[in-house]
Parts: sequence; C-alpha cells; structure tokens
Amino acid sequence: IDGTPLPARLSVAAIFTYVGAYQVSFGPIAWLLVGEIFPQRVRSAAIGTATLTNFLSNFLVSLSLPSIISTFGTAGTYYFFSTMGVVALSSIYLTVVETKGKTLEEIEAIMTDQKDRS
Repeated sequence: IDGTPLPARLSVAAIFTYVGAYQVSFGPIAWLLVGEIFPQRVRSAAIGTATLTNFLSNFLVSLSLPSIISTFGTAGTYYFFSTMGVVALSSIYLTVVETKGKTLEEIEAIMTDQKDRS
C-alpha cells in the first residue's frame, strides 16, 4: 500500500463502498422477487429461467460495455446506465406489489387477480 497514489486508493475504496451498499440495498431485490411472484406449480422452472436471464443480461452488459464506452464516452456511458437505474427504480415502484405479512398463497391470489393490488 505504501507508494500507492491517493486516487488509486480512493477508487478502490469507492468500488468497495458501492459493492457493499448494492448488496444490502438494490442487489437482492431480483432474488427476493423471483421466490415470491411465481405460482407454486411453475416456481422451480420459472426461478431457473429468471436466474438464467439475469446472468445472461449481466454477460451481455459486460460484453457490450467496451463498445458503449467507445461510442458514447465514459460520461455518456455513465449517464446511460444512470438513466437505466432510474427506469428500473421507477418500474419497481410502479409494478411491485407489497407482500409483507402475506403467505405465498395470498401473494399468488394478488398476482393472478389484478383488481386486488393493494
């Protein structure tokens, strides 16, 4: 660590802070939702499909990131992903039903009966 420039140390600290904050906030949302939103009869297959989709999406973002940076620059890439984050949060806020204190059967009833989304 001795001789390491301050900006490099701050970059590493910022990455660790981001990863830690993400893992206790926004990160687990996808994993919590997939266990609750699918009916029992298709839950295992649906969770498998959701997990595959999640990892495939992560792979595609990693694969396309160099092209996005070369096309839009670092700042443009940051703003693009910031916008996507806002869209994701808005989507979650507008579409995710509160499930606190409800059984899986009650959640399934809410998800299949769109009129009762309170």
